[in-house]
Amino acid sequence: AECTGGDSLAANIRLVCNNAQLAARIADGLYVDEAKADGIFRSNKRAEYLERAIYVCPFCGFSKWESHGNDFTCTTCGKTVHYGEDKRLTGQGFDFPFPFVAQWYDYQEEFVNGLDLTAMTEEPLFHDTAKLSEVILYDRKVKLKDNVFLTLYGDKLDLDGTIYSFDEISYITVLGRNKLNLYIGDKVYQCKGSKRFNALKYVHIYHRYKNIKEGNEHGNQFHHRIYSHL
Repeated sequence: AECTGGDSLAANIRLVCNNAQLAARIADGLYVDEAKADGIFRSNKRAEYLERAIYVCPFCGFSKWESHGNDFTCTTCGKTVHYGEDKRLTGQGFDFPFPFVAQWYDYQEEFVNGLDLTAMTEEPLFHDTAKLSEVILYDRKVKLKDNVFLTLYGDKLDLDGTIYSFDEISYITVLGRNKLNLYIGDKVYQCKGSKRFNALKYVHIYHRYKNIKEGNEHGNQFHHRIYSHL
């Protein structure tokens, strides 16, 4: 039988609907609620890439974390947290204050929101390396450097020796899991780190600074779903 335009349109609509339903089912299956134990998750890499979301240690403050399999270690104090099959967090040889990643993440936000960044402008808070590109909006990206050094302070960002005050940066965003976009003047720069790069801390510190400058010291402008960064 000959296929009419109407038949073809109906088939395409059914295909789109089926794909949308499939995508929704996949998303539901991939979603993990990091605030409760609601199932068993068997894997040898449960803690992998947690460092993309976590950068504060409850024992020593700002820190770099490293994940290995099911364990997550603070490189500053050396404490290791185990990520269990039920998503519960357990300190290895010590009591860990947060039962789940969600509570830890909430504490991290509260920690940053309580900082006086005006006293954190001389010594670096974090160092990272990344690839640097300029984003031509709605067109393309132009690679500038394969390796740049990022240094974060309480009021500015040092990008490979060029200092940008937070006052001259109009916005900072996280794109995907390991990309940081910087909106400076009429330029958009993108820093792409390794798979373990934590771009989130740049956004959080930047917004904390802006809140203080605007007299909104108790404001919280940065709430992100944890799983979007893992």
